[in-house]
Amino acid sequence: MQKLKLQILWLNDSLGFCINYKTPGSLLPLTSYYFWPVNEAWEQLKVELDSKVWIKEEEQVKILNLVVDTMNSWQQSRKYVTKHQLINESLPLLETTSISGFS
Repeated sequence: MQKLKLQILWLNDSLGFCINYKTPGSLLPLTSYYFWPVNEAWEQLKVELDSKVWIKEEEQVKILNLVVDTMNSWQQSRKYVTKHQLINESLPLLETTSISGFS
């Protein structure tokens, strides 16, 4: 994922996902935040990515797989105490992912 960055808002009762485009000086929003399990965030992100014909299919798949991995990790997170423990033991993060909302 060369130019895309998955932003994750990690909350107690939901996850927020959005996708930004990396430029040399900043991030430009490509999507709104979609919240799961309140809505079908994965489906909404897929529709958004499909509408952007310039994004390669392999990048779309990587982003959507990260969303699924994050959802699974969030569901398992009650057994983890800290963000550090979660990242090291459970979530396969890349430099193209940013998580906010841990306390």
